Formats: sequence, C-alpha cells, structure tokens
Amino acid sequence: MSISFAPTRPSIKKIVLLLAAHCLLYGYALNSFAGYREDRLVVWINLEEASDHLNVSKVIANFINSRRVDTECGVHWRDGGSILYMKKRPRQITNDLIREVFIQRKEASLQRLNYLLKSFRSPEDGVRDGLDGVMVYSNNNAPHMMNFIANRKTIKAYPLALKDSTPTIHDIEDAFCILLPPITRAP
Repeated sequence: MSISFAPTRPSIKKIVLLLAAHCLLYGYALNSFAGYREDRLVVWINLEEASDHLNVSKVIANFINSRRVDTECGVHWRDGGSILYMKKRPRQITNDLIREVFIQRKEASLQRLNYLLKSFRSPEDGVRDGLDGVMVYSNNNAPHMMNFIANRKTIKAYPLALKDSTPTIHDIEDAFCILLPPITRAP
C-alpha cells in the first residue's frame, strides 16, 4: 500500500491563503519594530550654573560618561546613540525661555519650546526628527529637577533637597533617571 500526498486544488488555495496570512502578520510585526529607536536626544539646562556649588551639570556629565547611566537608568547611552545637549543646545532654547516655561509657567513659551524641540535638526549629529525633551535644574524655592517632553503639555518636577540645602550626587543621578524623557521621535 502506498500513500502519496498530492495536494488537491482546494488545499493548495488554503495553503497559499495561510502562507499569505502568515506573511502579512509576520511581516507587519517585523515592520513595527524595524524603525524602533533606543537613543535619547535631550537638552540639559542648569539655571543655577553661576551659583551652583555642587556643579550639577558636571555630575550629570560624569554620570553619562561613566556608563552607569546604561545600567541604572536602563538607557543605552553609547557612542553615536543618545545625546545630551549641554553646551551645544539649540540657540533659540535660551535660559530666558526656560525660565518662562519652567518657573513662570507661561503657556505661549511652552508652546514655543515644544515647537523648537520638534523642529530641531542637526545633520552633523544625525538628528532629523527633533528632540525628545528638556531637563532643567533649578534652585527656585528648593533644589529640584524638571522635565518637559516634546508633544506633551505638562512639566514634571522632582525635588532634590530641602530649601537652602545641597542635593547629593546620588539624588541628582536618581532624578536624572526618573525625569529622562522617553523617545518621542518617530521611527
């Protein structure tokens, strides 16, 4: 007795339809991850640079350069990936604009900041789709860090220490991880 498997015309149609459905579903899943980004593009501003005894900007720079930011924040901050614009920030994002947004809470300034983040381009850094957000350190009322995420309407604040006291390096690093904007740019 010999058994042979010769697909009939109706089973060929079923197989082709199943394969097509599988390819469409599988292909869709691949495409949804194909443009996934894991790099962060963030502007850092220290509004207390002149009176900052701890030098918060230096603490943040050391944190990133030490590569501990990868493990402690769960962010891949490797060469050619994430960028923290500290000194080379967009020139229109001035300290005055940041004060209007974060301290004075002016709605028009917030909209302007959002526009500047979304429209930022830097061919030499490979930035074509804007920035993810802004992080700010201020001593106004008490040491704290804040963030604004592009395309959102709220500002988050994280207290670092009581008024007239100095935050620790660990407090600053923790706040950086908590307030680091998620990726808002399109894949």
